[in-house]
Amino acid sequence: MNTPDPSPGRQASNALYARRAPVYDYELMPVAPLRREAIALLDLQPGQTVLDIGAGTGLSLPGLSAAVGRTGRIVAVEPCETMMRQAKQRARVEHLPAPIDFLGAAAEDADYASVLGARRADAAIFFFTHDVLQSDEGLARALAALKPGARIVAAGLAWAPPWMPMSNLFVLGAAMHSIVRMDGLECPWRLLESRMKNAEVERRWLASAYVLTGSA
Repeated sequence: MNTPDPSPGRQASNALYARRAPVYDYELMPVAPLRREAIALLDLQPGQTVLDIGAGTGLSLPGLSAAVGRTGRIVAVEPCETMMRQAKQRARVEHLPAPIDFLGAAAEDADYASVLGARRADAAIFFFTHDVLQSDEGLARALAALKPGARIVAAGLAWAPPWMPMSNLFVLGAAMHSIVRMDGLECPWRLLESRMKNAEVERRWLASAYVLTGSA
């Protein structure tokens, strides 16, 4: 049976991230403090399982691995093959202690049962994954793989209020360079928040970024 071609949107996303892969780590260096904050907010414990949705080149893997340890587990979901290769290399070179399952699939196609079996994960992180957060199907799949009460953290760009033009110029420039879907930037967390319990949103960087926390 032939595998159907990805949709134009997914093709565009894969092409975008394949182009960015060589310099991706450098591009995201300025957001490293926010990444550390997002991982800390997951409140992971040794032995737990965490989903890294849109893992990219694996920049979150060291922090997640340190938190869950050798007895824990990470499921890294990333559709771009070029990004995934770099994530795997990072895990090898840095000798990350936690076992990592790499799912080379879009969020809409991720087969979590293939690596988790009947088990479910304890937490999930969506870090600068705007396009994933605009996908009902991708979010539904991810949340179905979580235990009731699992911790969820998302962070990314968002339009600031109109009276903050410099913040919005920053968002526009970054978004045009890094995402496929420009829609939803006024409230990127909307679909995910509607599926969560105890959801709270805080703004960062003069309102040009956000952090969403809550549980499944």
